Amino acid sequence: MLLFCIMGNTEKTISFRAATEKIETLDSLAAAQDRSRSYLINEAITNYIELHAYQNELVRKGLEEMRTGRVVSHGEIVKRLKRTGRAHQSSSRGLPSK
Repeated sequence: MLLFCIMGNTEKTISFRAATEKIETLDSLAAAQDRSRSYLINEAITNYIELHAYQNELVRKGLEEMRTGRVVSHGEIVKRLKRTGRAHQSSSRGLPSK
């Protein structure tokens, strides 16, 4: 079992289970960076929270744009891409072309 603290104004110790291989890798990274395991876990949690909060905000804004009718159809996007010569670039990256 792994114990660590979440740093901040208040600290709380939590525990969770993780695969031995992940903990060993984490410990190797911590040693290479001269940091503690807790520091790296806190960094990972912070990054996760920030990334998902950002993604959630983008989704919220997109849904609001959709509700207000500010949307562009797929066909219109393809037409615009073709005009700029970028439609071929999109399909060359594995994106479906319609």
